[in-house]
Amino acid sequence: MLLAIVELGYQSCWYEGHITDDDRICDKIAAVLGVPDDYDVVCILPVGKATDDFHAPSKKPFAERVRFNHFEG
Repeated sequence: MLLAIVELGYQSCWYEGHITDDDRICDKIAAVLGVPDDYDVVCILPVGKATDDFHAPSKKPFAERVRFNHFEG
C-alpha cells in the first residue's frame, strides 16, 4: 500500500495504534474516525502531499548490515 501511495505521487506513514501503544492510541483514532465500538483500529495510513522532497537516510554497506547463518552438519 505504501509503495502504491508513493507511485501515485503522495507520501504516507504507517501508524500502528493497537499492538505497541500502552495508551491505546487506536481508541483515540477510532473515536475521531467514528469507528464502531465492535471494531479495532490496527493501523492507519494518512496520505498527503509532502512539503519537502524525501531523502532516505544513508545506510551502512549491505555486508555490514546482514549476517548469513547456515547449518553446519
